[in-house]
Amino acid sequence: MTNKTDFGKLVPSSVFSCFDMNRPNQPRPQRVLIASANPLFREGLRKVYVARWGERASVIGMPATMEETLTCLETLNPDLVIVDYDDKTINRDEFLNGFMAGESPMQVVLVSLGSTEPVVLYQRKRLTAAQAETWLTNPWG
Repeated sequence: MTNKTDFGKLVPSSVFSCFDMNRPNQPRPQRVLIASANPLFREGLRKVYVARWGERASVIGMPATMEETLTCLETLNPDLVIVDYDDKTINRDEFLNGFMAGESPMQVVLVSLGSTEPVVLYQRKRLTAAQAETWLTNPWG
């Protein structure tokens, strides 16, 4: 499956990488993965991110199935994953099991276009033992 980018190139939907190796002094763009079975949601959110964040964010993948989403989690190392789950094509529990199995830091936003449930945000961090102890002492500090 391919998506047409703003530059008119055809690229696989799981490889929307936009890291600019020619600008080493610029901070690395935040790598965003948008997972949804709904192509209008995926493309609409991609356009919003490009318009809002410009070069500060890069949509690195737009998987449409559970299998594609879990593969992208493992291989693309996103900073932010936005998941539109429908529990048919993209199952929330299966996604969360895959998310919990990984170790790289990332944020996840779970939203369902087919539900009125609130949006849920998860943040996975890697901490040293000392950092974890400090956090456990005062998690809100």
